[in-house]
Amino acid sequence: MAIDKIDVTKGITGILPVANGGTGASSFSAGKVLQVVKSTVTTAQEETTSTTATEVDTDLRCTLTPASSSSKFMVQFFTTIRCAAGENMAIGIYRKIGSGSFAKVSDGAGTEAFRQRNSDHLQLSTTFLVYDHPNTTDAVIYTPYWWCPSTGTVRINDNGMGSFTLVTEMSS
Repeated sequence: MAIDKIDVTKGITGILPVANGGTGASSFSAGKVLQVVKSTVTTAQEETTSTTATEVDTDLRCTLTPASSSSKFMVQFFTTIRCAAGENMAIGIYRKIGSGSFAKVSDGAGTEAFRQRNSDHLQLSTTFLVYDHPNTTDAVIYTPYWWCPSTGTVRINDNGMGSFTLVTEMSS
């Protein structure tokens, strides 16, 4: 069997038939995954008592440059959180486009991805998910923020498990 070498620096064009391991497609339709970016996994215990939203950790940032201004993004934040009984805490996903400022991603009617209110002691591993359409081809940074709306302490990685952010860009 002959082995062909392809110089990828000169670009690859055409269609690779399915029989040869290709998809048979020359372009991709809506809903295809274009890129996936994962932040550093942080395992250090961190906490805040701030009543205003602050970034959890810069190591949890994901930076992507959208393939198209019509791209959609699924942003996930995996973490273990802890909040004591009678305390309040909230976590939300924020984004920064180009040289702009960080702003909360509003997914539907909600303003944060999670909120704990004066309930029993809470400690759980969970995933926060937001769907976003930044409508740009400038670099976009996604990162989790946290705050205590009135009183309390919120903590991540309380049990040594790691936290990370994962962003998936999809064509629309």
